[in-house]
Amino acid sequence: MKEQIIIKEIPEHTVYYKDGKIKDFSEITAFVLAAGSECAKANPTLKCVEPNYCYLNYLDGEYKETDISIRYVEAVTETGVETENIKFTTIPKAKCVCIQHKGSYANLRSSYNTIIKYIEENGLKIDGFPRECYIDGCWNKENEEDYLTEIQFPVK
Repeated sequence: MKEQIIIKEIPEHTVYYKDGKIKDFSEITAFVLAAGSECAKANPTLKCVEPNYCYLNYLDGEYKETDISIRYVEAVTETGVETENIKFTTIPKAKCVCIQHKGSYANLRSSYNTIIKYIEENGLKIDGFPRECYIDGCWNKENEEDYLTEIQFPVK
């Protein structure tokens, strides 16, 4: 699948989120599942938006492979009850440069390089943390080559 850059506007959305630090990328799935469980326990009737919109932010401001600060974000229909770890906020609409990455998460760096090059060559300024939106993954695909991740960079 040839990587194609698209620009789209992501509408304003209400979200719950959880910040944390993981040892390495192998801990992402457990972190995301724990965030969902904690939110559901405090907010049993809370609904996610349809279509689902969730993503991961890397908060360190640079590429790291260990001791990674992350934020898991999931769009919901309304603000709910906060806990020590689960918070709610409204994310403003954003113009995003996006690329869809097909295949293993281990190869995401190539797509990041492509999108960053596009942003630089087109005189755009990054305006917030990049978002990794997991469209297809281990929860609905058997083979890693069928995984689909959209990387979104908010820009000005």
